[in-house]
Amino acid sequence: MLNLLRQRNPLFFSLFTGFVFFLISAEAAMAQQGRLKGEVTINGEKIPNIVLYLLPDNAEAPKPQPVNVTIIQKDLQFSPAFSIVTTGSTVFFENKDDHIHNIRSESPSNSFNIGSHLPKTTKSVLLKNSGLVSLKCNVHPEMKGLIFVSPTTLYAATDGSGQFEIPNVPPGNYRLESWHQSFTRRELVGNVRKISIGAETKMVSIALRSATGLSREMISHAKQDWSTEVKAVGQSLQEALGKWERNKKRSAVTKMMGIYSALFMESGLRNAIAENFGEPRALKQEEEFSEIRKWMQGLKGETNVAALEKQIETLISALEKDVEVIKKR
Repeated sequence: MLNLLRQRNPLFFSLFTGFVFFLISAEAAMAQQGRLKGEVTINGEKIPNIVLYLLPDNAEAPKPQPVNVTIIQKDLQFSPAFSIVTTGSTVFFENKDDHIHNIRSESPSNSFNIGSHLPKTTKSVLLKNSGLVSLKCNVHPEMKGLIFVSPTTLYAATDGSGQFEIPNVPPGNYRLESWHQSFTRRELVGNVRKISIGAETKMVSIALRSATGLSREMISHAKQDWSTEVKAVGQSLQEALGKWERNKKRSAVTKMMGIYSALFMESGLRNAIAENFGEPRALKQEEEFSEIRKWMQGLKGETNVAALEKQIETLISALEKDVEVIKKR
């Protein structure tokens, strides 16, 4: 029959055989890919939403395929409260409340403010960079959500029993990285491990530790002693100031953004202050960070080391007083 088809319609025969060859090749390629699955615990507990992802070892990760996801605002909540997307993805915010919202993110890698979001309307945001996105509403401070932006499509999140599976992994050597909101910045780095994956299913059992415990969430930190974080903020700000003084202004600004993101926001310090003293206090300290950064960027005119050092001392002094009060409560 194939010979008859080739004789009567050579062009169609060529297209048909090419398509069949493509299907066979694709199926063979899929058969050669591996799979990583297993169980993850934090402090011995099996919990959901631990993110695991694979990056090529000693090689640049291929650009991931972006996706579109929708996060709904309903009953003054984000639904889902936690999402995972890849870099370059678009998030649609759909307001199903009867209230006006104003969704924002203060993450330096993906900062945005969508402005007044009217009921029964949808707005979108493009997330260009990997990392954590903490969602808040300017109008309703109780609204909080999280998005993790993965640098690769080879990711998975644990289910309620701590199980995960990453399918269709090309054989090779990888770095297996993990993320959870309870991890400190140092723990995120310490959790990285190397792993080789072949054309089969690789089973793993991963035990991770969180010094602050699983109760550490970005929305509740009232009883933690934040003195260590404030000390780290002070030391890091002095390092940024040193870079600025040596005319390494771009490096200084990058350092500033990292301090704000990791030590003030992601550590939970900012939210602890908001919970104990109110949102205006936390916003004022956010503005202090922003002011220092803008001066370093030259956005507010000329300044000098002494002036910047005084701003830093004022900020750290305020933070130290706040954490002392929190510790006594």
